[in-house]
Formats: sequence, structure tokens, C-alpha cells
Amino acid sequence: VIFVAIDNDNGRRANDADDLREIRVLRDSPSPGARDAFLELKNTMSDQILREMDPNIDLSQRSQVRPYVHDRLDALLEERGSVLNRSEKRQLLEAIVADLIHSRA
Repeated sequence: VIFVAIDNDNGRRANDADDLREIRVLRDSPSPGARDAFLELKNTMSDQILREMDPNIDLSQRSQVRPYVHDRLDALLEERGSVLNRSEKRQLLEAIVADLIHSRA
């Protein structure tokens, strides 16, 4: 009886480890539609930031565009109630900055 209990416990630990591996794979793998959702968010934020952008900002100057976009992006994400991790936010910021700089090229 004790052997069966230990065996079940080991089996449970193995299942827990398998579950954790599966969670890591799911977390690290882009889910279907995740890229589309990112592009939609990026396009929405880019359009809104461009509409509100100070006309004195030179879109060819990354050093002027990036700080402005950073501040506006923070505010817009908060207004929408969107929560992104640091990596996602940085990726979104850089994609929007690139869009804005290339929109005037």
C-alpha cells in the first residue's frame, strides 16, 4: 500500500512536470492569431499617435519620435486597459516608431 502511494505520488510529480513543460511551450509559442492581434494593436496605436502628434516633431529624427511615442503609448495602453509585459511593450514601441519614421520617407 505504501509502495502504491509513493508510485502515485511520483506519477503525479511526473504529470505536474509534463503540465509545466506544456505551459512553457504554450507561453513561448505564438498562439494562432497572436501576430494578427499584435499588428492590429500596432496599427491602431500608430494611427492614433500620428493623428495626435505634435507638428513640431521631425518624423525623420528618431531621437524626437521615440520619447514622444513612448509617453503616448503608455497613456493609450492605460486608457484601453491593455497590459503588456516589458518585452511586448518594447516590441510595440519599436514597431510604432519604425512605422512613423518610414511613413514620411
